[in-house]
Amino acid sequence: MKKTFYFLMMFVGLAITGCEPMEDIHDEIDAELEGKVAGAVDYTLEEDDYTETLELGFPNFGSEEEAKELIPVVLNEKFPALGANSSVNVTFDLYDPIRVQEATVASADYEGIGLSVDYFSDFSEIQEVLAYKYPQAEQGDYVELTYRTLADEIMYNLTPEDFDLIEEEFASVYPDAAESAGNYSNFERREDNDAYWSDAMILEALNVVLSENYDDVEGQKYNVSYRIYNGNSGTESMTVQFDGNAYVAVGGTAYEFANADYEFVASEFASTYPGPAENVGNYGSFDVRSSSDNYWSDDMLMEAINAVLMEQYPSAETGAKFEVSFKVYPGGGTTTWIWNVILTDDGYIIDESASVSTIEETKVFAYANGDWNEPFMLPADSYTEEFGQTYSNFDDEDEALYKIGIYLESVYPYAEEGDFVPVGYKFYDDGSTDIEYANFVFENGEWNFIPSVVQTSLQFGNDGSAWIPDNTIRYTLAGSDYAIIASEFGEVYPGPAGSVDQYSNFDRREGNSAYWSDDMILEAMQVLLDEIAPNAEVGQKYVITYAIYNGTNTTEEISLIKNEDGEWVINE
Repeated sequence: MKKTFYFLMMFVGLAITGCEPMEDIHDEIDAELEGKVAGAVDYTLEEDDYTETLELGFPNFGSEEEAKELIPVVLNEKFPALGANSSVNVTFDLYDPIRVQEATVASADYEGIGLSVDYFSDFSEIQEVLAYKYPQAEQGDYVELTYRTLADEIMYNLTPEDFDLIEEEFASVYPDAAESAGNYSNFERREDNDAYWSDAMILEALNVVLSENYDDVEGQKYNVSYRIYNGNSGTESMTVQFDGNAYVAVGGTAYEFANADYEFVASEFASTYPGPAENVGNYGSFDVRSSSDNYWSDDMLMEAINAVLMEQYPSAETGAKFEVSFKVYPGGGTTTWIWNVILTDDGYIIDESASVSTIEETKVFAYANGDWNEPFMLPADSYTEEFGQTYSNFDDEDEALYKIGIYLESVYPYAEEGDFVPVGYKFYDDGSTDIEYANFVFENGEWNFIPSVVQTSLQFGNDGSAWIPDNTIRYTLAGSDYAIIASEFGEVYPGPAGSVDQYSNFDRREGNSAYWSDDMILEAMQVLLDEIAPNAEVGQKYVITYAIYNGTNTTEEISLIKNEDGEWVINE
């Protein structure tokens, strides 16, 4: 009835305004009949949308940017009746292969997790810095991280083949010494002998051998043992470090506490430090938690080191240096400490002149099951022994993913529903072998490959003339965010700020001394967004999820938009 009345009025208008061209009137009628309305719908792209409407070669988008650019073409065709203030939540397929992000740990990152030095001493610190740098990490994220870490001292014994190499390399420089080394597989150490090898000559020889057997990694230390002859057969060792140009002699003798040493300490200090001594004997590590009844202070550790070294090296002379490594328990797992010590007339003390040996490493880490770890790498022998490959790699992706899924059943026999495993494997393609990564999830009793085409969605809004992507960013507060808020509001709202700092949530119980009202939370989020998104453009939207406590632990959301004054206000 309404349309009938509408048409009647249109023709009445036509009669009254007969001087207006008929073509213009028809345009007006067509525009009205298009029925431009405001509405909100959901739509999932079909294969024809990709291949026919958009003329793409595959039924998916190659990037989110491509989706934002092309989806409006589909919406114009599918929803011609929707006009200004309309919205469509579009579900589509996205080609999302694993992308390994590259990152380098900067000085500020080490400081950010509470370290006073620019290197890591154990793996847990690497996990901490990844969590610090990527608080919003999602399952299956990969990072290739470059960082500095304490270098494990590599022990190396010169072989007869090494002495043959030394003879060949130094035949023209030290003919007698080189020939002797090759013939007897040792260094002649008698100074009055024509074949004498001085410390400097031996260091030259070690440079040749180590460069032949290892990559020249700056900072890496090696404790090299070799046979000598000084009238009697014996052995010596030299600790060397690559300084970027050559291997140079450093430090002292490397000594690592063995199980027998921890037992020796337990026995020696049973009456002096009964609790700590018994704990060392039981666990083979020193408890260094100051709150523990079994606490070993630095002075106590030095006493233990003195006892062990005096026992192991009773003939050591004043000035003798040792690099002592031993296990400690700081809480959360054991780690290794390395102390450089020197023998004085009063016993062993810390060698202040010794430098810490650190090296730069680059490794790939993946976020899985709530933590960062290295991906599971297929063993080198598995390709030929388990998978029936001719070489130690795959050259067919489908075959690789199928066989890896089966193989994981033996690697993780107690897997539970939903367990997630990132896997690295060698893949040969186009004349080269590279490491490829794949993600697997345990579902319905088997390991399933997670495909690289995923289904995702974007919301589009109609501004009256075109479909544009909704720019809302969804953000969930992490630990560092709560710390920022606690710091900023410590003086304004000391009670609530202290609660946020302690519990990483907002107390929403009215009447409680730590209560955060709606206005206070708005203030907090405004400060936070100014900190984390200082360059956000006018019109940028955020939906922020934050933890609360209202008698139980749950979450709330707040929606904000940046206005023309540069302020973050509630997005109605």
